[in-house]
Amino acid sequence: MNKRIRGLAAAVLLFISINAFGAPMEVKRFGIFIGANDGGKGRQRLMYAGDDARKMAQTMQDVGGIAETDSILLLNPTAEEIREELKEVSGKISRVANFARRTEVMFYYSGHSDENGILVKEDQILYKEIRTQLDQAGADVVIAVLDSCSSGAITRMKGGQRRSPFLIDDSSSMEGHAFLTSSSEDELSQESDRIGASFFTHYLISGLRGAADSTGDGRVTLNEIYQHTFDETLSQTESTIGGPQHPAYEIQLTGTGDLVLTDLTVPTSALQLSGELAGRFSVRNSDDRLIAEFSKPQGDTLKLALPAGSYTIRMTESRNEYDMQQEEILTAAVSLNRNTQLYLTQRHFSSSYAEYTRYRGDEQPEAPEKPGKYVFAPVPGVNLPELEEDDRVHLQAGLIGAIAPEVEGAQIATVFNISEGNVTGGQGSFIFNISEGNTDGIQFAYYGFNMTEGNLRGAQGSMIFNMVDGMTQGVQGAGIFNMTDGEMQGIQGAGIFNMTGGAMQGIQGAGIFNMAGMPSSGIQGAGIFNMADEIHGVQVSGIFNHASYMKGVQGSLVNVAGSMYGLQIGLINVSREIHGMPIGLVNISRNGIVDVGTWYEYSDDYRLYMSFQSGTNYLYTLFYWGNSTNGFFEKPDNMAWGMHIGSRIPLGFLEFDLDAGIKQSYKDMQTYSNSDECFVVPSARALVALKRIGIFWGVTMDFSYPGHPGSSLFTGDSFKVGSDSESRAYYNYVFGIRI
Repeated sequence: MNKRIRGLAAAVLLFISINAFGAPMEVKRFGIFIGANDGGKGRQRLMYAGDDARKMAQTMQDVGGIAETDSILLLNPTAEEIREELKEVSGKISRVANFARRTEVMFYYSGHSDENGILVKEDQILYKEIRTQLDQAGADVVIAVLDSCSSGAITRMKGGQRRSPFLIDDSSSMEGHAFLTSSSEDELSQESDRIGASFFTHYLISGLRGAADSTGDGRVTLNEIYQHTFDETLSQTESTIGGPQHPAYEIQLTGTGDLVLTDLTVPTSALQLSGELAGRFSVRNSDDRLIAEFSKPQGDTLKLALPAGSYTIRMTESRNEYDMQQEEILTAAVSLNRNTQLYLTQRHFSSSYAEYTRYRGDEQPEAPEKPGKYVFAPVPGVNLPELEEDDRVHLQAGLIGAIAPEVEGAQIATVFNISEGNVTGGQGSFIFNISEGNTDGIQFAYYGFNMTEGNLRGAQGSMIFNMVDGMTQGVQGAGIFNMTDGEMQGIQGAGIFNMTGGAMQGIQGAGIFNMAGMPSSGIQGAGIFNMADEIHGVQVSGIFNHASYMKGVQGSLVNVAGSMYGLQIGLINVSREIHGMPIGLVNISRNGIVDVGTWYEYSDDYRLYMSFQSGTNYLYTLFYWGNSTNGFFEKPDNMAWGMHIGSRIPLGFLEFDLDAGIKQSYKDMQTYSNSDECFVVPSARALVALKRIGIFWGVTMDFSYPGHPGSSLFTGDSFKVGSDSESRAYYNYVFGIRI
């Protein structure tokens, strides 16, 4: 018996090691990316095939689910090297086939080809050979993308036919292949010096990084990417010397669901374009290389995943002026940090040039700037000296209230200050301050409130509230609440609540609650609760946190998130999707563990237990209660209950649960109710379950240790633990089912 127990312990240690050093796999995706500029003698050497392959590989690593170790990049290879890598990926797939629920392989080629196959230096690999090798690789799903002349011929082979693309997410089953080609069987594929890439791959990558996400769900599907790439490639080649280029496809997939090529909800650096932005967009990096190019309609938000770095975004906006259609060019310069997202609005863009007209030889001198005025206002609306509409005020002092067309300096009054234009400087009063334009400086009201109808760059401080209709860059501090309709960059502090309609980048601190409307980054801290549509940072409150998308840490009694990347720490943690670690008593997630079960224990008391299990494979919590089968509902004497934490290890069609915690029985409570002796028993379980069916079996152990007075739970056989003869493990076999 001791040998069997030692064997079980060794198996437990083995499974712990597997869990510690290898995460369970759901969908495993491999990639081969080939760029061949040299198509042999007599063919013009390409300029950008290698760059196309490199950028495609990087895109699939960033947002396409292909690990760097599973991505093969071949630049100007020989035909034999391509054949060797196709064989190698077949071996990789066979090694993980039993561990992954589905395997996928992506084959990408950019270079020369003809109607028979791809051309690599002086050799040719026939389309038939490529298809055969990919079919024999053993992957459940094959995705092939060919960016070369006449590549559409691969979709015209015997047995191939066009079908509407099926798409698949991680929860669906799918088998078959999908071929995307840059041109039809009798067309040229073209590359461009303007974009520094081939037309097809350039718009393919833009689409994969988010431009093709027409539904706005953060995932780019096969259907979306084909439609986007077809439309963009065709529209941009209609006026070229090579003529219109029509991408083609062949899809033969069976199953249900959507085939997702890239997932923009994973932690990544990204630009998110607000619904108010519309037009033709181009994105260039710090080296002035064109990264993405796309059109965006008004009304929909669009997320574009990009590597960290500095970017210039150019927006060409069409507008009708004087019954003529004109185009206005706007630019925005932004910086993206690693795994952060920036929400772009109209405020980030400015005209890239100033348009004006002038008669030749008749240059007009600029009008001299008016000097600033120093004004006293005995009553509101009366100024000494009198102010004109275009006057600038350096200092205005009001006995009751001060009103000025524009302030460049300071406005001071006992009751209120109003600026009909911008404020550059400060406003100070006892009751309220209002700026109908932008405020660059300070607004301070001792008892009342501050309002800025434009943007605020500076600080607002009041007893009651602060309000900004535009963007805030600075500090808002109030006893009751702060509101910013636009983007908040800085600090909001209030006794009651803070609210930001746009993105929040900074700190929100309140006694009651904080709210941020758009994708935000920073810290939300409140005594009661925090709410955000999307936040990257920390949410901490005493009671409740909520975020539609959360990347960082949530800490409160109750945490709720849509997609959660990071830590949830609380009594109850709830998420639609968890990609991190929930730490709490109850952890509920659609892609996690939420099991209700029952099991029968072959002990001296023959107990039947009921349980609730929640969390993730890495960490779950287990609560259970049971009683002896003899008088299950009538006799409490043999009742027992417990709480465990543990880990689940998927392995093929099996799942292994290892957990430990504490256990207690009703008899022990009665026995030790009048003493200081401990009546809590350390306990553990080791189970194996059929993944799909939920039937499980295994062993439970209850442990005694030196000084423990004994327990009614110590039933069945036992063995000595360690060198101390007083430490023993009492084990019983169990059989059950969970759903």
